[in-house]
Amino acid sequence: MSKKNKIYWFEGVTEKGVKSLLTDENSKYRWLRSQKNRRILVVLMTIGTALVAAGSYWPTLKTNLNLSDGTEVVIYSVAAIFAIFAVLLGYLFLRISVRGIADAPDELLDERQIKIRDTSFRYAYYGFGYIVLALLLLMNLGPEVKLFQPEGNDGSYLIISMMFLCAALPSMILAWRERDI
Repeated sequence: MSKKNKIYWFEGVTEKGVKSLLTDENSKYRWLRSQKNRRILVVLMTIGTALVAAGSYWPTLKTNLNLSDGTEVVIYSVAAIFAIFAVLLGYLFLRISVRGIADAPDELLDERQIKIRDTSFRYAYYGFGYIVLALLLLMNLGPEVKLFQPEGNDGSYLIISMMFLCAALPSMILAWRERDI
């Protein structure tokens, strides 16, 4: 008889998925688990989310860089698609590198992992507060940004970037702080 695969809706994970990440010693992902490589992933994720957020200021950047109409569309399209896919891929690698601990429910983790996860969430909460403060200052002091603008600075990329950070920041903190995962 097959065992049921319990779905944890609030965390967005399944029991089999979490257990496979926690117990998997697959050599294909071993390179992700060293602290140096996890920190490189965190830096790349930070750069990627900053690039996604910079998409909101594309019209201002375009005029400052003096781009012509033909090259601007190509550069913007390639850069936007590359940045978003890089952040998504980085997040998937980051989840694998921290074994999904940041997304796992309490009943699938031991006491040490729960404490590490909760501490990472606390620091992520503090960090996200400072990021939102910086974003509010940027929106007030920087070029004007409005949501869903066909022309001008469109703030939707800032929102997308913040959603990426909201999802990834606990795993980023966990990846940066822990020696062995």
